[in-house]
Amino acid sequence: MAGRIPESFIESLLERIDIVEVIGARVDLKPAGRGEHKALCPFHDEKTPSFTVSSDKQFYHCFGCGAHGTAIGFVMQYDGLEFPAAIEELAHTAGLEVPREAGQSPVRQYDRLYQALAQAQTFFRRQLGNSEPARAYLKSRGFDKVTVDEFGIGYAPDAWQALSDGLINEGFRQQEIEEAGLATRRDGRLTDKFRDRVMFPIHDRRGRVIAFGGRSLGERGPKYMNSPETPVFHKGRELYRLFNVRRGGLPERILVVEGYMDAAALFQFGFDNAVATLGTSVTSEHMSLLFRASPVVVFCFDGDRAGRQAAWRGLEAALPELKSNREVRFLFLPEGEDPDSLVRGRGADALKGMLDEARPLSAFFFDHLAESLDMTTLDGRARLVALAEPYLEKLPAGPFADLMREELERRSGHAGVGQPPAPPAPSRSSGERDDRPLTPVQYAVALIVQRPALAAGLPEDCLKGPGKVRGADFLGELIDFCRHKPQFSTAKLLESWRERPEAPWLARLATREVIGDAEAMPEALTQTLARIRRQMIKVRIRELQQAQLNEGGLDEDRTSELRRLLGQRLDERTE
Repeated sequence: MAGRIPESFIESLLERIDIVEVIGARVDLKPAGRGEHKALCPFHDEKTPSFTVSSDKQFYHCFGCGAHGTAIGFVMQYDGLEFPAAIEELAHTAGLEVPREAGQSPVRQYDRLYQALAQAQTFFRRQLGNSEPARAYLKSRGFDKVTVDEFGIGYAPDAWQALSDGLINEGFRQQEIEEAGLATRRDGRLTDKFRDRVMFPIHDRRGRVIAFGGRSLGERGPKYMNSPETPVFHKGRELYRLFNVRRGGLPERILVVEGYMDAAALFQFGFDNAVATLGTSVTSEHMSLLFRASPVVVFCFDGDRAGRQAAWRGLEAALPELKSNREVRFLFLPEGEDPDSLVRGRGADALKGMLDEARPLSAFFFDHLAESLDMTTLDGRARLVALAEPYLEKLPAGPFADLMREELERRSGHAGVGQPPAPPAPSRSSGERDDRPLTPVQYAVALIVQRPALAAGLPEDCLKGPGKVRGADFLGELIDFCRHKPQFSTAKLLESWRERPEAPWLARLATREVIGDAEAMPEALTQTLARIRRQMIKVRIRELQQAQLNEGGLDEDRTSELRRLLGQRLDERTE
């Protein structure tokens, strides 16, 4: 099993890369003052730039939607990569190799599989050029050369060991070929997995070939077949063509279809935002990936029973991911049509119109549950509530969940049934500026997060005081950490504390405008720490005075302590 990436390497990586260059390679950044850059946010639609990147903090923040983070976080969100893959992507651009504390890195462990799959893709492409029947089939399906090249379509010849023999001649071992999902072993000899099929390469989120899908030209075997699960290919974690769609930027909406032939046909007719499932139901991990690519997901499935069942499974997977800034819609095609046939038969404008009118998730959800109920009766409406409640409980708290419950109430007429307790206060949207006053502890934390080097000049006893102030222990831990890491940027600090529960709070404080003059930050921190120490004195005085009342007096030590603290407080007032 691959080991953990050392924290020291992550620190070194963040020193080597510049967040302005990382984001600037993906987003059109414009200078906006000393060390600042602005752009239209890539994570939500806007007309006025509210997306800022700070070269000093090595941090980005959008005042519109609330997106924020380091270069690593940006690559994760924009490129749709998991944390280790984002580290590898940034390390590659910096010319570094990712070390592991134990075991081998995934790249090294499976490097031979990726190489075998890449060689297989080259083989299939070459074979397409040699096969008149395969090219004739693609032409009969209406695919032009641009689409064939864009999708990397190839051909697996009608032979038992053509690919396997070719890979063995290239130095690959039988075990590697089999483990890559390209062949199976029979009587000690490899047999190619795909034969006499038009081949579609499947890429991971980094653009590497990880599997194949094949459409049969003859009658042998199933019409469509995908690679088996392998160490580098898991159907529940991958979506066909997601890498290609994201490579062109984040689309306003993303279409989900059921097959790679559909995705290819849509591309040829101008829909370059279509991805496909890979012979499996839509999973929650699929939905997470889709929402990283676009805030609007449209499922485009056949209108038959199977298509509606697939759509419902997609709805179930989407529910836990449905925050208020995300939307899911469903387009059920006319009977006998699929996206390929419809766009070729009716044209791109007709399909676009249908997509624009796709049903929202709320309508599909309630109509699907009510289709077998008699909603004119009290029993039927009560049954709707019973059916809907388990699904609504999966929704994240927020405006969408509230509106769905209101719609259930409207349809059922059962006011308050299943209604959760109201939140104690209105919640703020992720992008809303938080202008609530900070406590002294929060203010000190914000100053240090925005300039960790401030901690280096603080004395060891800067938070020494007689009473307990909420958050002071955490502040002391933060100061001690930064005192030993004075060279840290905001980004490096946040990445080091990524796994801590306080990480989201620290990231929010990193974006707060806490002081207008950066040169005044050291003095502001000194004064704030003095305020915290005064708070500690007040807290301890209250504790002693309360004990005096409860116990009818204090012993000699506590009486002396109370007099001393009251004297300190009086001295502070007269200064």
